[in-house]
Amino acid sequence: MRKITGNKNFGLIVGLIVLMILAAVITPDLYSVGSLMNMLRNNCVFVFLAVGEMIVIISGGIDISIACIMALSGCVCSLLQFNHPQVPVFLWLIVAVLIGMVCGMFNGFVVGTLKVTPMIATLGTNYIFRGLAFIISSGAWWYPHQYQMTFQNFSIGKTAGIYNIIWFAGLILILAAVFLNYTTPGRRIYAVGTNKESAKVSGIRESRVMLMSYTICGAICGLSGMLYVANFAVGNFAIGDGFEMTAIAICILGGVSIIGGQGKVGGVFIAILMMSIITSFISMLPGLSVWQDAIKGAIIIIAVGINIWTARSTRRQDLKERGALL
Repeated sequence: MRKITGNKNFGLIVGLIVLMILAAVITPDLYSVGSLMNMLRNNCVFVFLAVGEMIVIISGGIDISIACIMALSGCVCSLLQFNHPQVPVFLWLIVAVLIGMVCGMFNGFVVGTLKVTPMIATLGTNYIFRGLAFIISSGAWWYPHQYQMTFQNFSIGKTAGIYNIIWFAGLILILAAVFLNYTTPGRRIYAVGTNKESAKVSGIRESRVMLMSYTICGAICGLSGMLYVANFAVGNFAIGDGFEMTAIAICILGGVSIIGGQGKVGGVFIAILMMSIITSFISMLPGLSVWQDAIKGAIIIIAVGINIWTARSTRRQDLKERGALL
């Protein structure tokens, strides 16, 4: 029982169960197969954004340009697939990832090499990427009839009865977990986020780690842009506006320390499920739908408070244990 309750995700799991029961009692239609599939499909974009953001936060940074990277990638892919319908769809997937990587590398260079504060650096690139998306799209919208069906099927097509975008999201979660937990570069991200000075003494170059973490984040967000426009068959430079705040909230709710060095994919996954259920649950209640943003804001504040309280409690417990040893 101590092992179970001592698990960092125990509180999240309990909260998820309570939320699922509450939603089942008030809106039982939420748990029909069709509703569940659509809920997962519509919220998959936050899997990509939250995982990318988590990697950056663990390294000790933050990226508020992730939604703009998604928008830029989505606009480029929308334009290219419309003008070149004969090109294989898989090529647009590669283009999306490359666009994200370039944006992420630029962020990583500004933060890691030029030593600009991550919040300020990504605030600036946030406007740059959104501006580029506007220039490329000329402010126009793309609608369902302008998307090739083969392009849309990359997201809304089904494999083994499950939407392809859900398979992509699951793959990203697995790859992120393996990368962070079982590879040397992944452990270096934790090391830099935990203590930059100690990492430097160990021979780890902070600038390289920051460049790597931002590049990976950008690549994932670039992929999300292509899958997003294919999923909803709509594109514009303004897509994803505000998504970065939701992604950060998911990370914090999932136990990722805002000061870096801590966080697991499992916690973020549970937080994504919670946020998805909350969003779907609220949207099915007419009286509460107008309060959706306010409720999300309250969740962010509560999550940050819990995160800070947990971090302080852990430090106090560590100090007590060290004192007992001495």
